[in-house]
Amino acid sequence: MFTMIVGRFQIVATSGVKNGSVRVGKSEPLAYDVIDRHQRGTIKPEKVGVDFDDAWFYCIRRQARVQGVALLH
Repeated sequence: MFTMIVGRFQIVATSGVKNGSVRVGKSEPLAYDVIDRHQRGTIKPEKVGVDFDDAWFYCIRRQARVQGVALLH
């Protein structure tokens, strides 16, 4: 399984929304989900079925916002 920790978030490789969004290995992903690692109880992804760049930038923007930093691109 492919998973990447980005601050309080975790990016996981999945089979994509059409295929049930099941976690897959690093050579098999069709999409990625973003999970807030600080959630309690039933874990619901913050983002589902996005490409890696979207998942990465979502995590970075959320981390920056918490720290009071504005990111421009």
